[in-house]
Amino acid sequence: MVILHADADAFFASVEQRDDPALRGRPMVVAHEVVACPSYEARALGIHAGMPLRQVQRRWPQVLVTGYRAEAYEEASVRLFEVFRRFTPLVEPGSVEEAFLDVTGRDRGDPRGMAVALRAAARAEVGLPVSVGVGRTKLMAKLASRRAKPDGLVVVDAELEARVRPRLRLDELWGVGPTTYEKLHAAGLFVVADLHGLDEDDLKRLVTTAMARRLVSIARGTDDATIRLPGPRRSVSASRSLPATRTRSKVVAVLDGCVERAVARVLSLDGPPRLPRRLEVLVRYDDGTQVLERGPLDVPSLDPAVLRSAAGDLLERTAYEWDGRGVTMVGVTLPLPAPA
Repeated sequence: MVILHADADAFFASVEQRDDPALRGRPMVVAHEVVACPSYEARALGIHAGMPLRQVQRRWPQVLVTGYRAEAYEEASVRLFEVFRRFTPLVEPGSVEEAFLDVTGRDRGDPRGMAVALRAAARAEVGLPVSVGVGRTKLMAKLASRRAKPDGLVVVDAELEARVRPRLRLDELWGVGPTTYEKLHAAGLFVVADLHGLDEDDLKRLVTTAMARRLVSIARGTDDATIRLPGPRRSVSASRSLPATRTRSKVVAVLDGCVERAVARVLSLDGPPRLPRRLEVLVRYDDGTQVLERGPLDVPSLDPAVLRSAAGDLLERTAYEWDGRGVTMVGVTLPLPAPA
């Protein structure tokens, strides 16, 4: 098996730096009330996701701040996955900017060369740096991509895996959280080599059955290498950030645009169009609070005029929240029925 784990570096921040040359090479963050994504230049200062924006601005006044642009990130994600699927149809998304790719047999015996080509394509066509890890299983590919960051490539071949796997710390394993690790640590288990000689029954005294099975497979080198293709989309969304505004007509115009994009995305899905029976409207205010309204459609429809009208009605339900605050984001979600 040859598995690639491809992960766009500092995705939100990289999209902003791609689109605004003034941000390139400078410490910057994508943030609202808290940091959503710091650039690598900001990370070098000690800034991390989840840090309050006021703290960042107080301690590092030189750091540049941009708002969250959902539309730009959605577009970049779509293009990124188009690149991934050109190399193999066996793509398992991990998030909007990362995925596992099974390239077994497609790499022509040169997994490094394929990874180099994928990184080059992502840079040329999407304008983003992508780190890639190559391994025999998803675990090894994921760990390799972590080591590759930022903007690098690490290949774990059979020889390197044989040396590295026994020394892997259990708290570094994908899926092992703090609570699980505390139990393993209390039992004197620290690295994968400590698991040798233990079976599932031994480990089930410490952790869940599923985790016991996973740990045994990791110790034996038989852990997961199966790419799981995503099922049919259950919903389609579109949102857009905007400068804080109290003008209802501006908010309605942006919401109408979100409806148009959401309809276009539904129509671009494979198979016959699936008509939503309801929709959701999300509004975010400049104090960070959000209001979500849901409602049914009179009849299932993808008619933009029908959906715009229904979305406008849901927007009106949030009017009681319009107490002088500005609106900074609106979005619409179309839940989809299962394919026929």
